[in-house]
Amino acid sequence: MLLCAFSCLSSAYSQKTITGTVTDQTNGYVLPGVSVVLKGERSIGTITDINGIYQLSVPSNNSVLEFTFLGFKSESILVGNRQIIDIAFKEDTKQLDEIVVVGYGVQKRVHMTGAVSQITSAELMKAPMQNVSNMLTGKISGLTSMQRSGKPGSDGTTLYVRGQNSFAGSNGPMVIVDGVPRPMDQVNPNDIESISVLKDAAAAIYGVQGANGVILITTKTGGEGPAKILYDGSFTATTNTAMPEMLNAADYMYWHNKARTMDNLSPLWNAGIQNKVMSNDPNSIWGETDWLDKIFRTGLTQQHNVSASGGSDKAKYFASIGIMDQEGTMRNTSFTRYNMRVNVDIQVAKKMKFIANLAGYRSDTDLPGTSISNQGEFNPVRQAINAIPIIKSEYQGMYTAWNGATYNSNGYAALNESGYKSTSKWDFTSNFKLEYDVSDLGDVLKGLKASVFGSYNYENTVGSNYDRYYQLYAINMNLDEGISGASGYSPDNVYTKSTSWGDTYLFRPQIDYSREFDKHFVGTALLYEARRSYSNTMTGRKRGYYSDNPVDINLGTTDHSSPISGSHKYLGGLSSWLGRFNYAYNKKYMAEFAFRYDGSYKFAPENRWGFFPSASVGWMVSEEDFFANTFPSINYLKIRSSYGQSGSDNVTPYLFNSQFKLAQNSMVLGNTSIAQFYSDNAYIYRNLTWASTHSYNLGIDLDMWNQKLGLEFNLFYKLTKDILEEQKGNFPTSLGGYYPSYQNSGKVENKGFEITLKHHNRINSDWTYSLKGDFAFARNRVLSQIVGDNAPNYRSVIGRSINTRWGFQALSLFQTQQEIDNYPAPPSGGLNLGDIKYADINGDGRISADFDYVETGYGDVPEINFTFNMDLSYKNFYLSMLWQGVTHTDYELSGVYGTGVTSSTVYTSSFPEGGNSPYYRIEGAWTPENTEAKYPRLSTASSPNNAWRSSWWVVNGEYFRLKSTNIGYNLPEKALSKTPFTSINIYLAGTNLLTFSHFKYIDPESPSVSNGYYPQQKTYSMGMNITF
Repeated sequence: MLLCAFSCLSSAYSQKTITGTVTDQTNGYVLPGVSVVLKGERSIGTITDINGIYQLSVPSNNSVLEFTFLGFKSESILVGNRQIIDIAFKEDTKQLDEIVVVGYGVQKRVHMTGAVSQITSAELMKAPMQNVSNMLTGKISGLTSMQRSGKPGSDGTTLYVRGQNSFAGSNGPMVIVDGVPRPMDQVNPNDIESISVLKDAAAAIYGVQGANGVILITTKTGGEGPAKILYDGSFTATTNTAMPEMLNAADYMYWHNKARTMDNLSPLWNAGIQNKVMSNDPNSIWGETDWLDKIFRTGLTQQHNVSASGGSDKAKYFASIGIMDQEGTMRNTSFTRYNMRVNVDIQVAKKMKFIANLAGYRSDTDLPGTSISNQGEFNPVRQAINAIPIIKSEYQGMYTAWNGATYNSNGYAALNESGYKSTSKWDFTSNFKLEYDVSDLGDVLKGLKASVFGSYNYENTVGSNYDRYYQLYAINMNLDEGISGASGYSPDNVYTKSTSWGDTYLFRPQIDYSREFDKHFVGTALLYEARRSYSNTMTGRKRGYYSDNPVDINLGTTDHSSPISGSHKYLGGLSSWLGRFNYAYNKKYMAEFAFRYDGSYKFAPENRWGFFPSASVGWMVSEEDFFANTFPSINYLKIRSSYGQSGSDNVTPYLFNSQFKLAQNSMVLGNTSIAQFYSDNAYIYRNLTWASTHSYNLGIDLDMWNQKLGLEFNLFYKLTKDILEEQKGNFPTSLGGYYPSYQNSGKVENKGFEITLKHHNRINSDWTYSLKGDFAFARNRVLSQIVGDNAPNYRSVIGRSINTRWGFQALSLFQTQQEIDNYPAPPSGGLNLGDIKYADINGDGRISADFDYVETGYGDVPEINFTFNMDLSYKNFYLSMLWQGVTHTDYELSGVYGTGVTSSTVYTSSFPEGGNSPYYRIEGAWTPENTEAKYPRLSTASSPNNAWRSSWWVVNGEYFRLKSTNIGYNLPEKALSKTPFTSINIYLAGTNLLTFSHFKYIDPESPSVSNGYYPQQKTYSMGMNITF
């Protein structure tokens, strides 16, 4: 005991106290909040006080102090015999030297004059998600990401950079992966190094394909050092974010009988049937069924990725392989993705470098034979929502159905028995670049590099669809027990097989020049790019298969003489000359000019080529002496402005050529009858060209208090002209009046702003946090659009936003017969108490869509997006949360199907065709006892009047949700010192865990709910990252 006490006393006396002051080397200001810790012992540390002074006890003269502070270079100092250690921190210019990926190159942040946002892999991978497009939600200001579905492998995510520019064609941005246009969601998220979004004139260098902005994805490369192996794995459980609660059996029978009574009909469900249902007699078809529970499940997803990287000054490599296996929440739906990548960088000679990127992708999608699209009227979700809950899903070995309702089939049977849709996709991309540094050939050539880039992509997709005949045991109320026998759902077994393949070549020689002369910086890039694409598709279909697993299309027993088949070929290309010139003086004044001269195959030769220029300037105010002395707390302030012109060739190709089709009828020439001949199929348009977008941007970048507080602000205006429009019926019947007419006549403006605020701070040696908030506003307005002669008012959207919602202006629900008697003629059908009353806008005594439709709401692309991101760490623990929201967006509960017919939906009608309904619709329906109702009258009969599009069915689509959260722990280095592991990270994560919206029964990101839809999901993940 005495020996132990002596040892402790000796240790205490060996401690020495170190004190000192930390200042800014540039201006001598003291720095509070600087972290001072003992190297190797993170538990021993402190921070400087308000006067920049610290005090810390260390065990010996061999101790090393580590000083760290955001915005300054870290310092490590040996204590030695000193007791006072003052340090003058040097500013870390890394932020100024930060490399940002831009079109066809990279730039230092200090030289940039455009609106370009970039995120790194660390920011992207804070929560495991199934694809890159979802990961971008809320991460970049000005980029809108909306997930429209929960379908495995195809969740319908749409991306918009600064809103919508056009009412024709796609508004999605161009996606470039390692210098080549590729689909974003084929990239393994774990392979990504950074993502840049070009939002203004910076996108003009992509010319005829840059009008909607550009997303640049750069994959990881190796670095010098020994091999580093990383494993990243996660397991995820998924459930639906929102679905309506449907009436249970007892409530269904009660409310359905009440509705029939209001319809002056006798109740349908007598006491005898009610007893059979509630007793759930195994010998009866009657029984309670939760149909949504039958078609949905908890989905399980697993992701596993292994990568290896390393190299020397002669060669560097990065290689990875990954798999993602996603089980959908809807039964019998799944998606599996496989990724492989090898990136190498070889110094083949002193000044010559060879770079190769090889990427492989395969995916397998398995779905039931029935359509699960929200556009399909018979999709399982609609069937399940509409199905009556008082019969069993299966009876006497067969699936059941309600015999008397079109949509009240059996969604559970459709998932299990309707066959399958199986799609396999392969994709291989290879990029090669040979770069030569010619600096040694003379002083005038210093900074000059020449390179040749080539890319080849091959893709192949094989689809097998089997529509299987199956039977349902249909219940008929005319029979005492309610059994009528079997009824067929599909007339025959049909097998369809399709295959498509294609390749793309890209060739790009490039010259780059980058050099600093005293206070001057000059950068230049000149290049030529040629791209050619080819694809071919073939489809065949036959009927009459005896097996549920048709091996080949030839095994069909019918249609031998005339099997249905088809094919399609596509050949396209783009040829471009482009360049960029940068100049900066003394890191204060920057200017950039870029151009692109594009030739697109989609237009006639005389209109094929277009010139797309851009220019931008910047002023680094914080580098001015007068400013630095006056505002020492502002470290970085840049004002920038830009203008650029880009285009869009997202149109049908070859409209300038004659097109023919095989005529369906015979033709008589003289005395000769020709049974088969080709006829002209389209009018020739040689004057068509691309739409052009003119972008203007004014921006400010600001950092204060040694990068503790940052701000980025952008004000933008975009004008898109010459939008290609289609108008049918412009030709007389003798010339084929069904021909569409095309012309470049549309015009849309889009304006708004973006603001980003961020704050980062270290409270002490244990606690750090960062906060970031984004707010973006983008509003478009149609300035010109073709409207046919005598078109109704609602067809004209000039002066309004794209996708503005139209419908009747709903006033109230009819409460008295006198109101009905004094009301104008309804749009369709008769009227009853509790029906919707519409406004007669033009006062003609008749409610009609042609003259009484008004603007009822916003479109489904939000004008306002906002996010709040928080990162907090304590020692080895960390927490990350991303809150995301939108406003100025709406969606509709009423349905307008592909045919244009307005109709009730399962979300608006009570008991459609005798089927079930949600609680909110029934309990909120108008009845004589509930005249202040939220929804129209309770009824089992269809009401054409209530089915029209109107403001009654428009729902405010704004929401605020916890988009992702991640809590994790990094094992300390000491715990891993005797293991082969360099680091181990364990985490729990989730997405869409909380949502606040105006209508809790539907996910607010859904675009259409008319027929039911595949819902989005909440995810609960557990994962681990291990580095060897």
